[in-house]
Amino acid sequence: MKLSLLCHRVAGCLVLGAVALLAGEPAAPHWALQPRRMIQTNLREIDARMDLDAYVAALEEAKANVVLFNMGGIVANYPSDLPYHYRNPFMEGDYAGEVLERLHARGIRMLARFDFSKVNESIAARDPGWLSRDRQGRPFPAYNGQVPVCLNGWYQQEGMLQILREVLDRYPIDGVFFNMIGYPRSDYSGRPLDLCQCDGCKTRFRAMFDLELPRQDSDDDIGRAYRQFQQRTVSEQFLRVQQLVRSRNPALFVCTYTSAGVDVIRSESNTPFHRWAYEDSEKARLALLDHPDRQLANAAVHFPHYAHRLTSVSPNLTRRRLLQCMLNGAWLDFYCIGPFHAQEDRLGLDQVRDVFRFHAENERWFLDTAEQAGVGLIVDLARQTDEQRGLLRILTESHRIFDLVSLARSDLSRYPALILPIVAPLSESAAAALDRYVAQGGRLLLTGGPASPDLRCAGIRSLSPPIRQAQGTYVRIRPEDRLRLRSPVLDRLDLVMLEGDLWPAKTDPDVAGLLRFIPPAMFGPPEKCYYTNVSDVPCLHFRQSGVGRVAWFPWRIGAHYQKHGHAGYAALLAGALDQLLAAPRRLIVQTPALVEVNHRAGRTGQFEWVSLLNHTGEMDSVLLDPVPIRDVRIRLQPRSPIQSVRLLKAGRDLPWKPVEGGWIECVLPDLPAYEIILFQY
Repeated sequence: MKLSLLCHRVAGCLVLGAVALLAGEPAAPHWALQPRRMIQTNLREIDARMDLDAYVAALEEAKANVVLFNMGGIVANYPSDLPYHYRNPFMEGDYAGEVLERLHARGIRMLARFDFSKVNESIAARDPGWLSRDRQGRPFPAYNGQVPVCLNGWYQQEGMLQILREVLDRYPIDGVFFNMIGYPRSDYSGRPLDLCQCDGCKTRFRAMFDLELPRQDSDDDIGRAYRQFQQRTVSEQFLRVQQLVRSRNPALFVCTYTSAGVDVIRSESNTPFHRWAYEDSEKARLALLDHPDRQLANAAVHFPHYAHRLTSVSPNLTRRRLLQCMLNGAWLDFYCIGPFHAQEDRLGLDQVRDVFRFHAENERWFLDTAEQAGVGLIVDLARQTDEQRGLLRILTESHRIFDLVSLARSDLSRYPALILPIVAPLSESAAAALDRYVAQGGRLLLTGGPASPDLRCAGIRSLSPPIRQAQGTYVRIRPEDRLRLRSPVLDRLDLVMLEGDLWPAKTDPDVAGLLRFIPPAMFGPPEKCYYTNVSDVPCLHFRQSGVGRVAWFPWRIGAHYQKHGHAGYAALLAGALDQLLAAPRRLIVQTPALVEVNHRAGRTGQFEWVSLLNHTGEMDSVLLDPVPIRDVRIRLQPRSPIQSVRLLKAGRDLPWKPVEGGWIECVLPDLPAYEIILFQY
């Protein structure tokens, strides 16, 4: 069966490639690929009777230039002629058409929202063959009068295309968005749903894999085939949609939560509490790295969860989400239930207006920019690990400018230094790419393991079995290590905790071994809390490799920082970057670690800017107002002579002076919630 499954997988990839070729993947309109300001007012049936002038005026006043508006699917907000398209019972006239006319009159684009995941019970009763079905063959239960329909049934395969044709032929919309795509596994109350067992799923799965449709999730060949089936059928669906949309109007774009057939990728930040401080920065960077030819619209969701959609999360959380997307090159995107001007919980709307207006007033500085990274953090696009996030946190809190980098896709030569968290054995091709990078003068920092002897620049002759995590182990910081790593923090540390695996290795004679492993020590009772042995096993390797340099922490220092937040881990990593690798920097910001710094420049070479995002005020799950930070000192080595330095948020010039070595220096007297310092050449 494995051979048969492999053959079908290869065939499936060929089919998907053929669909993409037929669709042609025409380029999205240029305006959609630049950062925009979108507000999604997810309208209810009863909102059809709202004051349309007040609705549009509020969006215009907030400086939105794209509005995501409910057009059809579950509820048609226009007078559809199709018998399977449920009309809004509160609608009089052409609701969506009137809104579109008003928006366009004010220069605001409309992204038409569709949700084809469910139909009204009255429509479901006419043709039950469209419906998703459970293991017993019964239709999935209705929720508030709406019954789930399957991606592989007639309604989503053909009916949705007819609805789209009707809308595209009638209205000059600017793009289309699809909600609830794919194969939902729970309802709005979080109750689990079975794998769909409808005839459409059975037929398509059998045709793709010559297998019977599984009845539950599994990690065997059939389970893996089913997950591929889901991905392929969703991708094929949206390539068909993109082809239809572009055939009607090449200037339109497609937006949803997948990537195939999509121009602007949608995601959401939708929890009541932030999972970690850099969540939306990471999300924006990863999306734009994975899809450099697309854009990201990551919605800052106003409400905490499904059950309470009419109330809001912390206003400061909403602002932080918007700013982290804006400062990393993505769209501004805000999403609330009901009209923007008629929210019953208006906390946070002032922050939305503030960030949107700031972007509108300074839009030219956000278009066609690129991160000015001195460090590339190599990531696995398929998963985010604690090691990766700990390294990201250290770089951010030490105000190092970095990019997220793909080892397979990115131009590594752009970065003076690279950091690679090793969470799986390196392939021969990956090792060869890194060897080339170092041979050309690159500086490479490895963390974790196992590193590979194929990585010749590191000087690894052979690997020993890993020393597995044990209680009472430490990393010893010796006096000679302090001399090499030079950090005030390390002057007050003789050891840091090692709470993970260590990968010993035999190395070439020119590889220096720093730090030392302390084997398991006694940890109780207090009278017995001491160690008697410091081994000769290095916990940091360093090698000058031709014109390049390589350092390797053979343990997961990033994961240690992510879990424990101990300053010693950050100091060790900074010492390796600054002292061992001598990684160059063009920007030095002296301010507390609670300030998140970005550095971007216009691709035309006329300006660059440094953004400062103030994270003070964050306590546990509560985000309070940030506390102003005084006297932020910025040193920049500009690429061209500076003509002016200006504070975009404060709206005034900032004094600056040249200093030695071609640098300039300025001091921001007061940092409120955020600021951007613009340097014009």
